[in-house]
Amino acid sequence: MRSKVNESLITGVRLIDSLLPVGRGQRQLILGDRSTGKTSIFLYTVLSSYYFNYISSIDGFGIKRLFSIYIGISLNLSKLSKFISSVIFNYYLLIIASHSSSSALLNFLIPLIGISIAERLRDRGYDSIICFDDLSKHSKSYRQISLILGKIPSRDAFPADIFNIHSSLLERCGKLSLYLGSLSGSITAFPVIETINSDITDYIATNIISITDGQFYMSKLLFINSIRPAIDSGLSVSRIGSSAQCKLMKVVSAGLKNELTNLRLSDLSINTFEYFNLLSLNNIFYHNHLSISSLSFTILLLLFYRNSLIIFTNLSLIYKLLLLYSFDYLYLSYILFISKHLYTHYLYSFIISYSSSLSSSLSSFSFSSFSYFSSLTIIYHLSLNSFIVIPLCAPCLMGSI
Repeated sequence: MRSKVNESLITGVRLIDSLLPVGRGQRQLILGDRSTGKTSIFLYTVLSSYYFNYISSIDGFGIKRLFSIYIGISLNLSKLSKFISSVIFNYYLLIIASHSSSSALLNFLIPLIGISIAERLRDRGYDSIICFDDLSKHSKSYRQISLILGKIPSRDAFPADIFNIHSSLLERCGKLSLYLGSLSGSITAFPVIETINSDITDYIATNIISITDGQFYMSKLLFINSIRPAIDSGLSVSRIGSSAQCKLMKVVSAGLKNELTNLRLSDLSINTFEYFNLLSLNNIFYHNHLSISSLSFTILLLLFYRNSLIIFTNLSLIYKLLLLYSFDYLYLSYILFISKHLYTHYLYSFIISYSSSLSSSLSSFSFSSFSYFSSLTIIYHLSLNSFIVIPLCAPCLMGSI
């Protein structure tokens, strides 16, 4: 009943959508130390699905509506209240959570309840994403139950069947075959593991790594250096999602993962060409908290970087480009429409011809900071709605802006 992962999941994070793509039906682990932005990756995906996925996306995938299920295991109530306040407007999200004073039996049963609900949605033909936050606390609660029941402990005092518990939980995720017609739904899993002192060789962490189809490793060092999201491109991998990725994005982002990893690992001196490359890549992949990016804008930024047209030494250049992009929506949508079918020759010729006017506009574009950020917020959200919901009404919308 299973099929290959052949639909892409748009997360709204530029680094993930371009270098570490995720497909619908994939199991992608998120691991890292405490307070490094692990839950934010799932939050980006929820917000992106609210804006983009159930309408359309550039590569033709992601048309089906996406339901989200968040499983919070032994959470602090302050973290849970912040999470609810961030997504309270989204009525396609189900939150099942237990707090830190809940019983171990409840903490153990909550992921089983969540995956059963996700299977019900999958059998009705819907796509769903589920986040287990986090499975290290789930394994600790199962350890408490097992010690009370008198099971013989193995490594780190965990019971020997903890691998079987997690594998049977995550193997229920996947994509149903297209031969089932309208009943071909999928479950995409985002299990979360909290590491201690960046130790990814922990017992539970290595168990989940061997079960899942890839992992996002959140680096504490990158987080301290204000690189958000703090995803380490060297230790992170996606083993399935690239087969479902947009062909245009494959062409544009080819080789960038190794380039970013090598630049971050090398000791660069200031005022060198490689240093400005690293600065540009860090700024391109930077995200403000809970601000999502469309796939078309990600492709546009990477094309500018590929052709060395603009060096993004600060974030204001990206914001100005986003502003000009929302103004000149019709022309760029025409380019992207062409690039869906002929994504090599015509795309580059159009982008290069258009980029000279954009770069000159960027150099002469300036305004006050207050009006800049207020107008940017309005135009950013309007550009999301105009690009996705009412693309044919773009001239009217641009006139109103």
